[in-house]
Amino acid sequence: MNICPRYLLSAILSMLILLLCACPDNKKPAQSETLPSQIITDFKLFESTSGLKLYRVNAAKAYVYSDAQKIDVDNPYIIFYNEDGTVSSTLNSLRGSVNTKNSNLFLKDSVLVQTQDSTILHTDSLIWNNQEQIITTDAWVIIESKQGKITGQGLISDAGLKKIEIKSSVTGKSHYEFK
Repeated sequence: MNICPRYLLSAILSMLILLLCACPDNKKPAQSETLPSQIITDFKLFESTSGLKLYRVNAAKAYVYSDAQKIDVDNPYIIFYNEDGTVSSTLNSLRGSVNTKNSNLFLKDSVLVQTQDSTILHTDSLIWNNQEQIITTDAWVIIESKQGKITGQGLISDAGLKKIEIKSSVTGKSHYEFK
């Protein structure tokens, strides 16, 4: 079988063109995330107002983004304080952020809040609004206490879980007395 060199060359060029068109573009990589201005290990942050301790954030590692006015933290452990300086509750999660402008906190991934009277809140994410002194979330919540176990969608509460409002889909059993 005789193949004309011109047809062979044409077939090879066609194959190369098809291969080049099918391969992904070799464009420059996308702009990476902004790098932190500081990385801090064994991070500690205290928040207070008029001399009263509000909360303390401890974290294994913190990434400070000065321009964005935020600090991302790994494995944060937060202690909330009552007005008399005693511990109101503690909070653990896998990740979080501190807004350095308004001192709000955003926590996510396996969030657990535990009060001094052993009430426990489980959720996937929550926000601590520092100005209003409240915890809010739209995520699914589970609250366990000596009075029972309640689940629901979304929550508004104080740090000590004394005044809790579950937004919707409330289920569970409790020995609470409602007035």
